[in-house]
Amino acid sequence: MPGVALGTAGLLLLTAMVAWRLRAGFVQFRERFHGYLAGCPDIEWRADTRNGLICAVSGLPLEVDLLETYIFRIRHREPDEAAYDRVVVGLRHRVPPVSPPPLPLVADRILPLLKPEDDLRLLHGYRKQHRRVRTPFTAGLAVAYVIEGQFQVTVITEGMLSAWGLGMDELHRMALGNLRAKTQHLLDELGGPQTEYVALDGFDAARLLVSDLIVPPGIADPVLAIPHEHACLIAPAADAAALAARAADMHAAGELPLTAQVFTVSPDGPVPRPFDRAPGPRPGGAAGSSEGQSENAR
Repeated sequence: MPGVALGTAGLLLLTAMVAWRLRAGFVQFRERFHGYLAGCPDIEWRADTRNGLICAVSGLPLEVDLLETYIFRIRHREPDEAAYDRVVVGLRHRVPPVSPPPLPLVADRILPLLKPEDDLRLLHGYRKQHRRVRTPFTAGLAVAYVIEGQFQVTVITEGMLSAWGLGMDELHRMALGNLRAKTQHLLDELGGPQTEYVALDGFDAARLLVSDLIVPPGIADPVLAIPHEHACLIAPAADAAALAARAADMHAAGELPLTAQVFTVSPDGPVPRPFDRAPGPRPGGAAGSSEGQSENAR
């Protein structure tokens, strides 16, 4: 009997040691996952739980059972990176598509925004309905479409566009029409066109798309710059070098940088100046790019 009791005690001790090592390994695995999430701008850690963690995925709080993933990784000798990739893809897939408001309620609040193309790409794992619709503008930039709300905007996605039964051409025309009306109201408040529009209402750079409205009448040969989302600068072509230098400084310091490129006005809309034009889609071309054409993984 003493031998049996000793054996039982030994077995219990061994089980406890294995459980302790498993738990310690899991905690370290979870800590490494915290670091991995630093490279996922759409996922924010909120709190740890006994078997995982709670995080916000595109603002939606979700709980993750990371212990199950850890055990699977041990059994299959899976690298951390592969395990974390599976967790993140699964989290993104759990985010439901946005339920769009009725179009008549928001039609006059749909506006264009200029955004870096990379900021609009759908990260791997999200459903197709989450893809942000956009129109190519120039190399590295695209026109996104948003619903203006109070202190925030909602980016329009393929799922929303489908629910409304709208095509890209219709969306583009609607957004530009609303921007023109919004800009005209702003100009009335400012007393007419200005040489710079900075930090006014969040759509400053997008006003490049309605340059016929915003250029002061005394500037016959204008050049324009949009160093970041909250700035649109205008100057005569003779001052293009000074404008380019200022745009470069603002682009480097801006929180939402767009481009240091300088643009001229043409019958087709704003175009990059020929001497430093980058290859890319012609601005003002046919609206009609949804994200399905070139989706890259994270």
